[in-house]
Amino acid sequence: MRTSSVNFIPIKAIGLSVLFICSILLLSVTLLAVYVHYEHGSTSLTLIRPQSHILTNVNVLTLEEEPVLSDQAVIIRDGRIETVQSSALPLPEDLPVVNGNGRFVLAGLIDLHVHVLDRSYAKMALATGVTTMRNMGGYRYHLKWRNELEQGDWFGSQLVLSSPIFNSVEQGDPLSHFTVNSPQRARQAVRDYINQGYDFIKVYEGLHAEVYEAVLDEAMQLGVSVAGHPSYDLMQQNLAAHASLASFEHVEEVFDGFLQQQRNPQKVMLAADFLRENQVPLIPTLAVNQELTLLSIQKQAYLAQQDINAINPFARLVYEQTSFQRWLGSSAELGEYNREVDDYLNELTFSLYEQGVTLALGSDAGALVDVPGPATIREALLMIEAGIPVKEVLRSATINAAEVLNRSNELGRVARGYRADLVVYNEDPLSTPDTLQQPQLVFQNGRLFTRTELMTLQNEGRQHSSLLVSVSRHLIHLLLD
Repeated sequence: MRTSSVNFIPIKAIGLSVLFICSILLLSVTLLAVYVHYEHGSTSLTLIRPQSHILTNVNVLTLEEEPVLSDQAVIIRDGRIETVQSSALPLPEDLPVVNGNGRFVLAGLIDLHVHVLDRSYAKMALATGVTTMRNMGGYRYHLKWRNELEQGDWFGSQLVLSSPIFNSVEQGDPLSHFTVNSPQRARQAVRDYINQGYDFIKVYEGLHAEVYEAVLDEAMQLGVSVAGHPSYDLMQQNLAAHASLASFEHVEEVFDGFLQQQRNPQKVMLAADFLRENQVPLIPTLAVNQELTLLSIQKQAYLAQQDINAINPFARLVYEQTSFQRWLGSSAELGEYNREVDDYLNELTFSLYEQGVTLALGSDAGALVDVPGPATIREALLMIEAGIPVKEVLRSATINAAEVLNRSNELGRVARGYRADLVVYNEDPLSTPDTLQQPQLVFQNGRLFTRTELMTLQNEGRQHSSLLVSVSRHLIHLLLD
């Protein structure tokens, strides 16, 4: 896959002087790693916030047969929606009232495919109305960040965490993947990662068939989900094994795996039949495909238009030596090929939707330039451009996404008993999708963030960790994993 994780470049020490310098650097980084281990996130916003409100005079987007309920009041108590009722009915007198002034309320957005490489990414996401993210490449520091968020130490999109990525020894990167060729070792790793606190297992296409099947079987025995790429090896031997995936990541994997990079309508039908009949949702990740296409065609002109300062410095350093370099140095012919593939992937996504495949939104933010939040909205707008009806795109980021997370009883809807994760917009996203870029209010677990506070969070989302701190976090993961 063109957007697969990149390899880190090893440093070769030559001569005693270089060895001495490396020793000093290692000691410094080790000391810094101790600091990072005890480091906590922070925010300039007030941490203690009420989780009970009445949001009145709003139009609630249900995304069902009656997609909008007009002039409603959403009563929130202790972080949960107590009821949704007409604003004309009597309201509780013991709760603070927030006047929605005729605005539109949608359930908090969920991005099912992100790479959270800094605390700042979670802040930027929440500032954009993304209240939940599924991180698709786990490191130990993610467990720490998730706990901090749950304890209310700082504010950001809540995290659902994959394990480190399972890949083969031949194709995996030992510094960012868990590389394994033994089914027995893979089974043990599944147990270990779940015991460490990761929520589910992430798999890559390079896994050998017997290892991939072992991961799926062990996860099933533990009652945890597996998501990721199909195994190209296993697809040739036992396609049905992929039926247990919680989600099928990247429409490009349909192109590469099912279609074998051929534009074959019959193979598209086979892919659609398999995903639909086995109820495996597809996460298209159109945004990252567009990014690499524009980067390969426009090159530095594209980067100049992007907020690259929001990228974690360690990730940026790695990308500048790998992904950026690859696409900035690409030929005009490769750029044109990428454009053709990008166009086809959009068509393929629409075709799969038309044939009944469930779509759920994931942006692959963090894989290239875009960070979570802005990338999430870009993904939604690209799905709309591809021909997916707006209501279905909004469902893909709420109702469908919650089902993928197996949390459809508490996330994805503005309804009684659900967690009070809400986004308030000036205009109706069903008729004006661009309004998704400008949330006016966000509620997360009942906590209200005003437009001014969202702007503060957005600014904090550009204040990432230093390069040394970021490298140290990764070293800790490698040492302990």
